[in-house]
Amino acid sequence: MARYRRKKYRKGKSWKERVKELSKVLEEGVENFQYTPEEFKALLETKALMPNYSFRNIMLAKAQFPNGSFFASMKRWNELGRKVKKGSKAIWIFAPRFKTVEDEETGEETTELAGFLTVPVFAYEQTEGEPLPIDKLRRILEGDTPEARQIIRWAEKIAERDNCKVSYGHAEGANGYYIPGLHEIVIEESLPTNHRCKTLVHELVHSRIHRNDKHSTSAEKEIVAEGVAFIVCCYFGLDTSNFSFSYVHSWKDNKDEPLLMKYGTIICDTAGALIREFQELKEQEEQQRENKSKTA
Repeated sequence: MARYRRKKYRKGKSWKERVKELSKVLEEGVENFQYTPEEFKALLETKALMPNYSFRNIMLAKAQFPNGSFFASMKRWNELGRKVKKGSKAIWIFAPRFKTVEDEETGEETTELAGFLTVPVFAYEQTEGEPLPIDKLRRILEGDTPEARQIIRWAEKIAERDNCKVSYGHAEGANGYYIPGLHEIVIEESLPTNHRCKTLVHELVHSRIHRNDKHSTSAEKEIVAEGVAFIVCCYFGLDTSNFSFSYVHSWKDNKDEPLLMKYGTIICDTAGALIREFQELKEQEEQQRENKSKTA
């Protein structure tokens, strides 16, 4: 896959210039993203094992569980040697309901569509058990860097200012999620610190600009949140390209206009606002350390 190479920024470069530069890196990384032959093979093998749901049903499932990669009924997961994790919430999609109709003249029976009913399915991320080929595609930002820890600290403070609760625990198979009704962020506690950091910034973006958003699609929300997370984390020294490029690519419609043309303004504006708030907190911490050293 295409890799992001951290550039050396010249001194004096403004935050606006750096945000613009990183947004271009994001666009190029997403546009040039490619699975390796092994990953592509694993993707096809997994698709072959999954039910063939309609595009509309996939989008419906994604709206309920954005981080889901594949969806199937509990019965199908059991057939594949996997069990649904305790506490996982069902995802509801539509299934056709048919009825048998007898021709009054010939007596011949035919099957007709009578309507639709809702049926429960679960995402791969909500299951555990026998490994599947898709396991080769799982991307995790490993590591526990000082940059990640300081970004987490700042993000938690900003969320606290906005009365948005942040908790770490079981995220129901996702890396994290935001609950608009409760104005609460939940982050999967088992994630490495670097990935936990990226996910927290992603969900913080949802809490700031998507809490009352009734118009944007799930794809638009996820692309913007991940795009902002990439720019903000990279700005403060944490490279998330190994995850962010593939994640945005998975949500982007190939028929879409270029990423920056469609989402550039909101991504850059939101990233810029967060960077300024993080920078303010960073300067406050530096001032506190300086004052403490003077009185020591």
